[in-house]
Amino acid sequence: MKNYERFLSETQSPEPPANLARAILLRIERREQRILAMKLALTVVVFGASLAVIWTGFGDFRTGLNEDGFLTLGSLLFSDFSLIISNLPEFALSMIEAFPVFSAAAMLGGIGFAIWSIAAMFDEFSAVERHRSLIPH
Repeated sequence: MKNYERFLSETQSPEPPANLARAILLRIERREQRILAMKLALTVVVFGASLAVIWTGFGDFRTGLNEDGFLTLGSLLFSDFSLIISNLPEFALSMIEAFPVFSAAAMLGGIGFAIWSIAAMFDEFSAVERHRSLIPH
């Protein structure tokens, strides 16, 4: 025990490098900036993909409305309203059957992801700005 105490009293404790704390903080800052940039890039990619889904979904939806006869059936509302009233259940089922559901769902899904990704982009932009303002350079 005496040798151990004497050894500890005679040896010099090592000193950390002068700028160790600053170097650690800068390394953490670079890592956080990289993570924020990756998250921002991911939200931009999701936004671009959702715009592509909206574009193709709208084209498919428009084509489906024309090809399936939905617009033709809908024009009967203006030309033969009395015929529609007399056959309302059949007309309603025909309209439901002619509506391009999958194209509309794809388009609405793309719109939902676009709205979500825009909100996420704003959050990421504000996080980048907050991060820049917190750590002095």
